[in-house]
Amino acid sequence: MTRIALPAQEVEIDTPTGVDPVWYEKLSQLTAFANLFSEVDFNAMTTGQVLIWNATTKKFSPGAN
Repeated sequence: MTRIALPAQEVEIDTPTGVDPVWYEKLSQLTAFANLFSEVDFNAMTTGQVLIWNATTKKFSPGAN
C-alpha cells in the first residue's frame, strides 16, 4: 500500500511563482489514486447502500444489499 504524506500545514500551496512543487507532486499522486475509482459511481449514494457491479454501464453503482 502506498502512503501519501502531505506537506506540513504551514507549507502554502499557492506561491507567488505558482503551486509549490512539493504540493504539486502530492496533488498529482492524489489525482492518480482517485483515478483508480473511475469504475465507481458515487452519485446519489446513501447510507446503508453497497456497491453493485452494473454490467451495462461497466461501473459499480450504489444499491440495496
